[in-house]
This record gives sequence, structure tokens and C-alpha cells, in this order.
Amino acid sequence: MAVSILRRTKIALITVTMFLVGCSKDLDGLSIEEQSIHQPERYADDRARDKNRKPLDVLQFSGVKPGQVVVDLLGGGGYYSELFNYIVGDQGKVYLQNNSLFLRFSTEELEDRLRDGRLSNVVRLDSEFADMKLPSDVDMLFIGLSYHDIYVPREDPVIEAKRDEFFDQIWAALKPGGALLIIDHAAEPGTGKESAAKLHRIDEAWAKQDIESAGFKFEKALDVLRNPNDNYQLDIWKKEVMRKTDRFIHLYRKPDIVNLGEDNKS
Repeated sequence: MAVSILRRTKIALITVTMFLVGCSKDLDGLSIEEQSIHQPERYADDRARDKNRKPLDVLQFSGVKPGQVVVDLLGGGGYYSELFNYIVGDQGKVYLQNNSLFLRFSTEELEDRLRDGRLSNVVRLDSEFADMKLPSDVDMLFIGLSYHDIYVPREDPVIEAKRDEFFDQIWAALKPGGALLIIDHAAEPGTGKESAAKLHRIDEAWAKQDIESAGFKFEKALDVLRNPNDNYQLDIWKKEVMRKTDRFIHLYRKPDIVNLGEDNKS
């Protein structure tokens, strides 16, 4: 009985919040990225996360457009998938991918977010590292705070990534000129991938070199999630740094092979 009452109360609060937000914004006068942030259907929990995630800056930086195909790789409960859903629209598609490890802690949020076709442009994709079953001709592949996970050793081989296999699948999924957007927790400079398993962090410069060595071209960085006061020695889940870590945002691009060929001819 108590659980039922609490659930009804939560639903009522969400409904009121959605109504108030919907009445307070003229969405037609906003950019497509701003419209996605201010959609009245967004949950109050997501809005509370916005302060530390700066989604408007990230979305504008990403360059995602209506009609595009986006993969939210290891996307957890789908916070960003929901935002991409509004931007790509009915002519686009968002694939929200998780493996069995990520589903252990995100299934409840994921199912709630996608219940009853709530996000009509999002396709749930449950798959393991060995065969992620990614679509082809993807415009952008997004990895939010999970790139370091491919360097975490696991006792269960099913949930352990193989670096080359991982990048081969990403490369095959992205169309020529497609974007790879990565956000991750910064580690102590010079530590490479050493902090991935214990602290859930990765060295920014090492990550850039690693991703470029897989064939992607670094295009630009965004600094809105930087925190020079972060303690790189602490696990990201320690209360002193939780949700306040120094995070880097990088945009890479798969070279446009056709254009490269034309340039070489000239």
C-alpha cells in the first residue's frame, strides 16, 4: 500500500512538473537543441541531472541534426537517448545499446523510459562486446562516460571488451564523415589506461592517441565539464568527487574516404 501511494505521488509530481515546464516555454522560438531540453515529457530526475551534465552545450557541440541515425553506445538508462530522440525526429533513429553488464544497473530506468513507445524514435539494442549488432550508415556514435570501460579486465569474458574488435565495429557502423563523440572522466596525466579499472578514469592525452590510432581524426574539444579541482586519485563514485569529476569531451570523425580520394586526384 505504501509503495503504491509513493508511486502515485511520484507520478502526480512528474505530471505537474511537465505541465509547468510546458507552459513556461515557447518551444517554437527555440533551437532544436533547446527544444529537446525543454520537452515537457522529460522526467524531473533528468532535469535535475542537467546542471552537472550541461546537455545543451553537448548537443550543440555534437552537431546532431534531424533525420540522422545516432547510436548511444553503453547508454545505460537513456538520458542522452531521450534528447537525441527529439532532435533526430521521425525521419531519424536512435539506437540505445547496452551489454549485459550495463543492464544490471540500468534496466529499470531503461524500461521506464521506453515504456509504451514513449520515445518513438529510439530502438533498444541489447548486445555484447563481441557482436554489438550496430546498424550501418550511422551519422554519430556517442559514448558517454563509458569509453574507459573497454580497458577494464573482467572475470567474465562475455562482458570484457577486446580493444581492436571494439573499434572495428564502431568503424564499420559509422558512415564516411560520421562523428564519434566521447565524454569521459579524466585521469592523472601520464597514467594512460591504468586508472580505468580501479578509478573509472582514463588519461585524456592517451585516449586521444588511442582513438586516433584506430583511424579517427580528432576534430575538436569542449571544456564545459572541466574541473581543475578534481582529485584524480579518487574513484569517481567517492562522495568528494561524485558528479564533479574533471571530464573531457572530444569529437572525432571517420575520414570521408570519397572526398579524400577526390582531393588526391586533384
